[in-house]
Amino acid sequence: MVYILIRLTHARHVISPPHKTILMFTDFYRAFYYSVLIIAAAIGLLYIAKVDKAFRWICLLLILTTISELVARYFKSHHENNNIVYVIFTPVEYFVYAMIYKMFFDDKKWTKILFISVAGLIFLELINTIFFQPISETPTNIMDIESVLLVILSLKLFISIREKPVFDNILKEGVFWFNSAVLFYYSFDILFWGFHNLVFRLENPPAIIYNSLLLFSGFLYLVFALAVLLNFNSVTKTIITA
Repeated sequence: MVYILIRLTHARHVISPPHKTILMFTDFYRAFYYSVLIIAAAIGLLYIAKVDKAFRWICLLLILTTISELVARYFKSHHENNNIVYVIFTPVEYFVYAMIYKMFFDDKKWTKILFISVAGLIFLELINTIFFQPISETPTNIMDIESVLLVILSLKLFISIREKPVFDNILKEGVFWFNSAVLFYYSFDILFWGFHNLVFRLENPPAIIYNSLLLFSGFLYLVFALAVLLNFNSVTKTIITA
């Protein structure tokens, strides 16, 4: 009974069974996720004007994600259904990711591809909302498509880095950690949303599924914050040695 009362919406997009009581920091998994997200957003606010352009977009992503989670919690506690937040946020989130990869690719061809993919995702979101998953439902179809697109983009960036090595030590570069986190997390995300609906319909969904996603989400934003700090360190060194 206690478990049902404390169930939260998923950190990034975790969906939980219907309930009336929404609490933060009620167990290790939620405390870890929300603490990391708040700290990451604070780092984003602090360094957004002090890092390279691509990392400014990463900072913005951290801030927007935190805002969306707070809004989702408000809707969940006051209106029971917060799925509209994710219907709106998913294409917004992908647009920000597209801008990040646009900066990293720095290629006109891929700029066009990225903007086409953004327009395509928005179009599919509309079709999905009208015909398949209305606003009252979580847009899991679009989340899966977004995850697939991000896995493809992350693989493309790793190929580009390998073909044009410009870093002395890639492990000290924020772009490596950011892209690794995207590839790892969204590969897992595809699997999660792939069987989510089946598991979610169970009377007592296994907690390990949601707890695992909370951990993965927390580590995602933790690595994003690390990437921002590494880039800030790199920019600072460049300024000093210039």
